[in-house]
Amino acid sequence: MSAAPVWDHNSIFEGGIRGEAHKAALLGLEALTKTLVTRADALPEVSKEPQAWVKLALDLHNASEALNQVRITASCAESADVRDVDARQITGRCMAAYGQISRAWVPLQHLLNRSSDADFATLMALPAAAPLAAQAQWMRDQRRTSLSEPEDRLANDLANDGIHGWGRLYDRVAGSLQVPLSDGRVLSPSRAANLVGHADGTQRTLAHQGLNQAWGTVDEDCAAALSHIVGTRQVINDRRGVDCVHDSLAANRMSRATLDAMLESARQAGPLLERYLHLKAQWLGKPQLGYEDLSAPIGQASTLDWEHARSFILEHFAGWNDDLTQLATTALDNQWVEAEDRDHKRAGGYCAPLSSPAGHSRIFMTFGNTFRSTTTLAHELGHAYHNWCLRDAHPAQQRVTSTLAETASVFAETLVRDAALNAATTDAAKVAMLDARLSAGANFLMNLPFRYELERSMYDMRRRGPLTPDGLREVSLTLQKSAYRDALGGWYPNFWASKLHFYISHFAFYNYPYTFGYLFSSLVYNHAKAHDGDFHDRYVALLQRTGWDAAEPIARDMLGLDLTDPDVWSQGWSSLRDDLAAFETLTPS
Repeated sequence: MSAAPVWDHNSIFEGGIRGEAHKAALLGLEALTKTLVTRADALPEVSKEPQAWVKLALDLHNASEALNQVRITASCAESADVRDVDARQITGRCMAAYGQISRAWVPLQHLLNRSSDADFATLMALPAAAPLAAQAQWMRDQRRTSLSEPEDRLANDLANDGIHGWGRLYDRVAGSLQVPLSDGRVLSPSRAANLVGHADGTQRTLAHQGLNQAWGTVDEDCAAALSHIVGTRQVINDRRGVDCVHDSLAANRMSRATLDAMLESARQAGPLLERYLHLKAQWLGKPQLGYEDLSAPIGQASTLDWEHARSFILEHFAGWNDDLTQLATTALDNQWVEAEDRDHKRAGGYCAPLSSPAGHSRIFMTFGNTFRSTTTLAHELGHAYHNWCLRDAHPAQQRVTSTLAETASVFAETLVRDAALNAATTDAAKVAMLDARLSAGANFLMNLPFRYELERSMYDMRRRGPLTPDGLREVSLTLQKSAYRDALGGWYPNFWASKLHFYISHFAFYNYPYTFGYLFSSLVYNHAKAHDGDFHDRYVALLQRTGWDAAEPIARDMLGLDLTDPDVWSQGWSSLRDDLAAFETLTPS
């Protein structure tokens, strides 16, 4: 095929989200999840019937998997066309059903809280409990920071119409946003975002200014949604006696020492990346870059149509492993991917795992005939490979954290970036590839930590009152300037409104996991290169372990690394030194 593909969901539900199979599945799951809550509320103490606890926990996982299948097809439909009212309504019903599942977990959590060590050991000794061991231990470890059971039940019951309602409101606002440019064009946010990576500086500026102005027209709604999302979390965190990052660290199965070490390493990369950005400004003939220039291509960036991008990815995946190549070929040939560039698509990209057929995924992106789009496709195919490696695990052992979820995706992206640099035959082509690698470093080690600091600041600001557009713009600019030092001369005041990650109501601090994934994947990649192609079986074992284990023991056992040491993390960006040296040599004086 020469054109970017669109996906087909008939292999999941005949007739898609408007077919009878999808409707019946959702109705059945809505009824089931209510039954699961009733069962949970009637559970006896663990000491009396440990088997009942295990049976219900397994049933909840199975229900989550089935609901995930229904929700993903609806979310995919809404991503492909933000005007799809049916998809939006179905997604809302799915989220309400997830709320029932979350509510059913509350009694299970508190039964574990009340159980003695001996009773917990008896529970974990049951053969049927084996897939639940890691999760049950994590749940038991949280008992000191839990609310009371009535408070937990109330918080869960209120969430769908409370915090999650504000997240859905933002999705509607963002989905209907149009970006008028000063030259008369009106674009969707996804198309305008692609234009920010244009080779023509005038086009970049038009798109950047249009995006900033468009988000400014909805800034009051965005600030209100953010204020209530942050405020709700803050009330619950205060009642539990934890800070705003606690739940994110627990959900990502990592320690605060690891987070601090990673962020310190990112700060240490600052001078190197600042030098790169000054050199890039020279390439563009500017005294300083504007925010819109961060993704500007330089050198001779290849224009890749879909077929060439597909071939390039598959060729260089094959240099790593046949399994990865086969999975990518299957995804690309069987309409797992939605990549067509058209109006009314949401911005961004993602890869969603399906429970049936096991190991299948759905990839969403907007392909822009650029190398950047090619690396995005490779990244999402890496996610699909990760899902494939987990296909035989129990659902309870497929709970990949946001941090470790980026391992295979960034690994696959790095394979393509390295291949593109090695394939470059002219100085202009080499510059383009070096710029792509250094630009990725600046994104993961400057921009993502800035987003983390911005989100932390939102919690401090919320204690002083509701969040306001002016206050959010002020702190956004302050932290952007801190992150990029003196390298930029233009900024993005309404970034806080445009970044949907801040509005994901089900969990906070979505951004730093990408820095973790970039660096951790680089550590894995370095290990793979050092073992000369003899690492693939261990790589698959590592990916499978991400479904249930914590970050630190995985790094220690599989790679021999201590993630609480900033110097270990710095090994993840050490290759940028060589990239910068080569880039500097080729930069015109």
